[in-house]
Amino acid sequence: MSLELTNDVKAVIQKAVALLNGAARRVFMASVVKQMDRGGQRLAAVELGWNRDVIRKGLHELQSGIICVDAFNLRGRKRLEERLPSLEADIREIAEPKSQTDPTFRTTQLYRRLTAGEVRRQLLEAKGYPPDKVPSERTLRRKLSEMGYFPRRVAKSKPVRKIPETNAIFDQVHQINHQADADPGTVRISLDTKAVVAIGDLSRNGKSRQGEQASDHDFEPDQKVVPFGLFRPDTHETWLFFTSGSVTSDFMIDRLEEIWPDLKKTVILHIPW
Repeated sequence: MSLELTNDVKAVIQKAVALLNGAARRVFMASVVKQMDRGGQRLAAVELGWNRDVIRKGLHELQSGIICVDAFNLRGRKRLEERLPSLEADIREIAEPKSQTDPTFRTTQLYRRLTAGEVRRQLLEAKGYPPDKVPSERTLRRKLSEMGYFPRRVAKSKPVRKIPETNAIFDQVHQINHQADADPGTVRISLDTKAVVAIGDLSRNGKSRQGEQASDHDFEPDQKVVPFGLFRPDTHETWLFFTSGSVTSDFMIDRLEEIWPDLKKTVILHIPW
């Protein structure tokens, strides 16, 4: 009596197949095919969607009693190291000069300053890899981490705030300042520039005792200027200037020339101009 594949029977068979795997699934499929008449393999392929090669393999296992071992480890794509034996050495040659260790020496990990995209570009240009052989940036990023090169920006060691010569340096500066103040023909000027200031109806986190109308957010400023100041310590005079450009050395000299007519009246000059 041959097996009749009704909808209910097919549903039961497919559910049983889904619960099995490997050799057990193949043997069960072969047992079902043997219950059918001639042409059972073709019927199973059409009605149940089974692969005929798998059915033949299962029939062989069922008749001989020998179970075929599945070589799952030999399937799929090979690892990068097998397809490109020199890739790891080339990556290390590229990444090593661009990496650094923890400045505190608390770990032995290396942190790279170049991206996976830059590594890929150098593999193409410097190492001569064909474009179709070079791994993607995502694969290279994972490979770099496996090799111990982590994409982390290493903070620079904090500079020493005070060196043994600090006090001596400041003592020398104070001495020169006192000599300049005592010389009637010398004018000591301190100059400095500050950060860019945005001009407009902008919030500067100030406070007001009266209600002020303001926009719900800051718009583009009307103008941006850079403050520059001059200070004379002996008379406490201050001059403030603003520029929409950069505070260059020429700009500083021009501002000193502007105030020089007033300065030269207060000192004993031995300058010909």
